[in-house]
Amino acid sequence: MIKTIFFDFDDTLGNRELYAWNAYHDILKENTDLSGMEFEAVLQEVMIWDQKGDVNKNYIKEMLAKVFDIHLPYPDFNTYWDSQLYKYCVPMEDAADTLSYLEKKYRLGIISNGPSDAQRSKLKKSGLESFFDENMVFISGDFGIKKPDPRLFLKACELAGAKPEECVYVGDIFYRDVLGSWRAGMKPVWILNQERKCTMDIPVIHHISDLKKIL
Repeated sequence: MIKTIFFDFDDTLGNRELYAWNAYHDILKENTDLSGMEFEAVLQEVMIWDQKGDVNKNYIKEMLAKVFDIHLPYPDFNTYWDSQLYKYCVPMEDAADTLSYLEKKYRLGIISNGPSDAQRSKLKKSGLESFFDENMVFISGDFGIKKPDPRLFLKACELAGAKPEECVYVGDIFYRDVLGSWRAGMKPVWILNQERKCTMDIPVIHHISDLKKIL
């Protein structure tokens, strides 16, 4: 019997694609004189380099200098990025409605990778913070381990007083979210935001609101 649902945050509850795009847009506007098609070309290339947030931001800084001769003034772009991104955070469409539906039947929690302050700031900015008790939000930066390490999922279950087999984990990255939670004994649900197929017999949804159809 499922009693608890844990969520990834970025690109699961929060629309990271949108807020990353807006953040890069403003950073490039502040640091270049480009406009029109030239500006758009740089912005779209940066979004490709970003790889859904998986790359070191100093790599993007280096690539901007190498490919476009754009030199960002931030000594450590990672630190600057983490201090700015939360300001742009917006929730996925229907995230609040879906959480409102689910909280009537399940305990809700978050297991997310990233620096603790940055992730908690994004959660607050998204307007979704009220759906989660403080003791149900688990950020990798607080534990020194990150997804897909099953120890993070197991630690979250332990601290939440939940049994892994009674937990669902919802996320968008197969390696980090689906495999990691499965290894911990949880029941994964994959949010697939692209036209791609899955060979495994697990629930695959294409929008956060689809959870209401299966849970």
